Amino acid sequence: MSQFRAPDISAYGDHAVLVKYDVDGFSAKVSDALQSLAVSLRAQDIWCEIVPAYDSLVVVFDGATITPKEAINRVEGQIARNAKSEKPKAGKLVEIPVYYGGNDGPDMATICKSSGLSETEVIKLHSAKPYNVCMMGFVPGFTFLSAAPIALHHPRQTTPRAKVAAGSVGIANWQTGIYGLESPGGWQIIGRTPLSIFDKLRKDPFLVQAGDRIQFVPTTPHESGKS
Repeated sequence: MSQFRAPDISAYGDHAVLVKYDVDGFSAKVSDALQSLAVSLRAQDIWCEIVPAYDSLVVVFDGATITPKEAINRVEGQIARNAKSEKPKAGKLVEIPVYYGGNDGPDMATICKSSGLSETEVIKLHSAKPYNVCMMGFVPGFTFLSAAPIALHHPRQTTPRAKVAAGSVGIANWQTGIYGLESPGGWQIIGRTPLSIFDKLRKDPFLVQAGDRIQFVPTTPHESGKS
């Protein structure tokens, strides 16, 4: 894995460890390192929860079984082992079908205009490579992904919509992401997936988690079986 400045590692309350990188804006290298760390730590049975973000990660532990100092030492050791790896560990790859444009992507024309690309070119560019799932929030299932291609970067809506459909795929500045539930939102919506990113009735409510990767797959309602 490429080398860069080591993160700060510190106690985060009595039952958690904070791993924090000092970066200005989004860093693909830091994102890869954090997602690799999340995957490595989840493979161990001593942690209660692993919560990654764009430039940090929180590791929650049971204070009855491990001390804060031991937790910090274990996390530091895993970071050192990952740094020696040739390539970062990755979570599962999930294919996400997307209906781009039309009623499902009401802001596609906006992105086409600002990028100077045709709708076909926007779709091809947006779905060209897998994205890291960097973190989850602000509502259940909202999927914050690694950076969109530079040509597609665009500011948020000046006035957020009162309702954005669940499964909507959007762009906000350099970010791209998926709405897990219907909610208010100000992202530029270019498509929608028919998959339920969050379903409280499923055994595993979340289709993806931070540390996974997703690949957008352009599709049409007919191809997906939508009536």
